[in-house]
Amino acid sequence: MNLSLNQGSSGGNAGAVELGGSAKAAPVNFQVGAVGFGPNWSAEDSMAASIVRLECEADELRAEVAMLKRGMVMLAQERDNARERVKVLSKCWREAELERDNARDTVLKLRRERAAQDAVIATYRDEACRESCRDKASADGGWANI
Repeated sequence: MNLSLNQGSSGGNAGAVELGGSAKAAPVNFQVGAVGFGPNWSAEDSMAASIVRLECEADELRAEVAMLKRGMVMLAQERDNARERVKVLSKCWREAELERDNARDTVLKLRRERAAQDAVIATYRDEACRESCRDKASADGGWANI
């Protein structure tokens, strides 16, 4: 607030009044749209305000660039971590496929062995049945009596 009592050649205050009433208030003659801090606002003041405003904007832009750079670093780290996980998972996937193929080969081998064993068992069963029938036939007096 500009309440100086010394209102020499530089003009009055900015419309604020001292405690005690409005009789001492300076006349206000601002133009619509004018920005300033009193009737003595000069071109230098405008330039200084512009410099301050531009410095603030520059600081905000620098902060935004710093945040974006940090975001880029974080994304690059996440990308690298993801690539490492993909490598590990690819290795695990290949190992799992190899285990699956080995298990499939083992199952096929066991099925072939079982089929061979079933054939042997069927052969032994047929022979045992023939022997049993032959023994029965001979006990009954020959094949004609069966």
